[in-house]
This record gives sequence, C-alpha cells and structure tokens, in this order.
Amino acid sequence: MKKLLMVATMAMASVLFAQDKTMSSADARGKIGDIISDPASMTSVMKQLAAADQASFLADVNAAISKMPGSPEEKTSKFVAVNSAALKGAQKGNLTTLVAEVFATVPPESLTAINESLASGMFNRKADPSKTYTDDQYVEISTNLLAAVQERNATADNAGVRNTFAVLMLIRGSNGSPADLRDTLVGSLNDAETRSLAQNEWISPALGEGQEKTYDPMLGAADAGKQPDLNVVIVSPFSSSADALLSDLASERSVTDGSSSITALVSPSFGDPNAMDVTDGVDPLSSNASLSRLPRTMDPNAKYNPANKRGSTVSGSAKIPAPAPSVTPYEPILYP
Repeated sequence: MKKLLMVATMAMASVLFAQDKTMSSADARGKIGDIISDPASMTSVMKQLAAADQASFLADVNAAISKMPGSPEEKTSKFVAVNSAALKGAQKGNLTTLVAEVFATVPPESLTAINESLASGMFNRKADPSKTYTDDQYVEISTNLLAAVQERNATADNAGVRNTFAVLMLIRGSNGSPADLRDTLVGSLNDAETRSLAQNEWISPALGEGQEKTYDPMLGAADAGKQPDLNVVIVSPFSSSADALLSDLASERSVTDGSSSITALVSPSFGDPNAMDVTDGVDPLSSNASLSRLPRTMDPNAKYNPANKRGSTVSGSAKIPAPAPSVTPYEPILYP
C-alpha cells in the first residue's frame, strides 16, 4: 500500500511539474519584446508552450517583427534568427506545422534569406553526418512538407510565391540530388498558374541558373518590399548537427493526402488592438502600428514595379541606396 501511495504521489508531482513548465499564450505574448531583443530566447519560450499554441504564437512574433521600424537587412536578420530559434523549440510532432507557419507569416522579401538559411543549415540533407537519406526518402520528406506548407498558405496572401520559396528551400537543401527534384516539387504545386510561373519565371533566377541570381520576379509578383542585401544580412549561425532538424521532419512523414490537421492548429492574430506594448516605445501588435516597407523602386516604369505591365522594356530606373546594416551580436554569413 505504501508503495502504491508513493507511486501515486510521484505521478502527481510529475503532472504538477509539467503544468508548471507550461506557459499560457497570454504569458508568452508578454515576452515578445524580450524575444525581439534576444532571438535565441524564442527556443525556451516555444518549449514551454503547448503544441497547439506554438504556431499562433510564432505568427504573433512574426507580425510584431513585420511592424518594427528598420532597414530590410535589420528586419530580415530578426526574422531569420527568431524563426530558426522557434523551430528548435518545436514540440514533438509539431515541426512540420511550424515550418509551414514560417512560410505563411514571414514577409516574402525576408523569405529570400530564410529559405537559404534553413536550406544550408537545419534542413540541409548533409547537415547531420549521423543521418543519411536516400533520394526516395528525401523526395518523400520534401513532398510531405510542401503539402503542409500549401495547406497553411491556402489562407495566406501571395500563396504561390510563398509555396515557391518552400520549393527553393527544399531544392537547395537537397544538394542537387535527385536531379529531377525541381520538376517533382513544382509538379506538386496545387495551382496551375503557380506551377507555370515557378518553373518558367521564378526558380531559375532565384537559383542563379544561367543568369545573375535575383528574386525580383517573385517579389514583383507579390508586390513585396525591397529585397534585403543577402551579403550583409546578419543571421544566427548554424553551429552543429544537434541543430539539424531534417530527421525530425522525416519522423513526421504522415502528410500524404494534404488533409492534415495543421489548419486547426494555426490561428494567428494580426493587428490586435488590445495587445500590449512589447518593444521600446513601439506597439508592434497594435492596429495603429504601420509596416515599415521600402518600395522596390521609385521609378513607376521599372520592370518589377507592380504598377508597370510585365514584359515592358525600360531603362534608367531610379535606385534606392542600400541602408547600412545595423550592428547585432550575430556573425554575418555571406550568401553565394
């Protein structure tokens, strides 16, 4: 009887300890300011959230960063660092959901850096030398992840562009094998127009295939902000195989019919006028905070200005000088 009581007491203590470690969504939102100041702290906060609350909280943080003042490089640096830290804190079985949330809530101009950073680090096929994947396994992981991203982006703006950024991440992370991965993933895109644009206009320039590397066709289609200078974007460096998360995606390979429960887990709230102040003198979640975004060009006749018809020939476009990068505690990573 004493042993039974002891077991019951220990079980109750374990439950209470687990409850103490669980953070409410309201308490987590109160830490958004701290997270923006110290992106690495996002991992700890995410680990304390229930799986069902993680995606909506990540969306709240991304909304706050979007409304911060600052240069494209500074804001993109925050997006890369915060979202990378968030993925490291994913609850078991929830990583796919969070990756989909990243591609749904980060502005397209900052996905230029995020797709490259995740592909070279966390989701690089060769990031963890203890894990190897056949081409068939990598294709399965990639198509399942893309299905989840598309499901989440069904309610997001610029879904086609966002889905294509996920395709780019997976192509880069594959290290060139299998050779037909691009065709496989593009063929998995649900929208026919997106498939055509991705295959014929977007992917090759973004990869720099046979031309100078540029994301302008994708960002122009999304009427996005100015592309950050990827040579000066400051990101949290990928440091060890312990941060490689491709194996976690592999363990979640269950999305085969595009009917997962991701949508039910995702309920981001943007522009909440009742949200508290979370930055120094800035209320990034208030309905009054405005998104600081530089126009892609001041010349209305420029090729990728949304006001101009596609395919027109122009010259003499005005150029905006690139803002100087801000100083942060992270090391710069030079993108090729």
